[in-house]
Amino acid sequence: MPFLAGSLEETAEEVTTLGGQGVPVQCDHRDDAQTRAVVERIGEEHGSLDVLVNNVWGGYEGLHRWDERGQTWGAPFWEQPLALWNDMFEAGVRAHYVTTALAAPLLIAARGLVVNISFFAGQRHRGSENVPYLLAKNADDRMVEAFANHLRPHRVAAVSLYPGLVRTEGVLLAEGAFDLSNSESPQFLGRAVAHLAADPGVLDRTGQVLVAAELAGEYGFTDVDGKRPRSARPEFEAEGPGPETA
Repeated sequence: MPFLAGSLEETAEEVTTLGGQGVPVQCDHRDDAQTRAVVERIGEEHGSLDVLVNNVWGGYEGLHRWDERGQTWGAPFWEQPLALWNDMFEAGVRAHYVTTALAAPLLIAARGLVVNISFFAGQRHRGSENVPYLLAKNADDRMVEAFANHLRPHRVAAVSLYPGLVRTEGVLLAEGAFDLSNSESPQFLGRAVAHLAADPGVLDRTGQVLVAAELAGEYGFTDVDGKRPRSARPEFEAEGPGPETA
């Protein structure tokens, strides 16, 4: 599979084109010093932070490069390279913890919102699904529960948010590998976060696992094409093993 296209500058430009203010900042979230520098910059320039979305994820790097990590994705765990664990926990779970810990004072100043992007795989293991993947997503969900307990007295909400099948660059490159009939644009998840952040009652949801497609029904928003994707929850709550969709 070819490397993914795009750059920080192009992404920031797209954010600005869509009505935001994109600011490109390079940061390797496996390096605590780089993460700290970004958080300190936010503090210096803004003094507080309204929303933190934890979406760092190195777990699919092996799939994009199609190296041993990708080629053994569905193999028994003892046949997979141990590096797969590090991909998902260092550039994933640990990065989310560190960033939230460093940003907590800024979030408290704003009475803000923490969103961990996770997935249904964290709820229960099925068949031959990837073991580190299950554990990483489950850890993100449990982390939110603990964050909520610590941050609730400070009026900061923390939730875990599940997308469905997102039309990322990687998914679109894997032509024919996915059924995109009920897929979501990357902006759809952003709309879910925006509605949560604007909800004066969001603290009532703190510690919960939420699904973007279900929030769309509650808040009344749609995807960029005007459609409202169906929640993938029924598929993942069904009995027996089934294919992953993200």
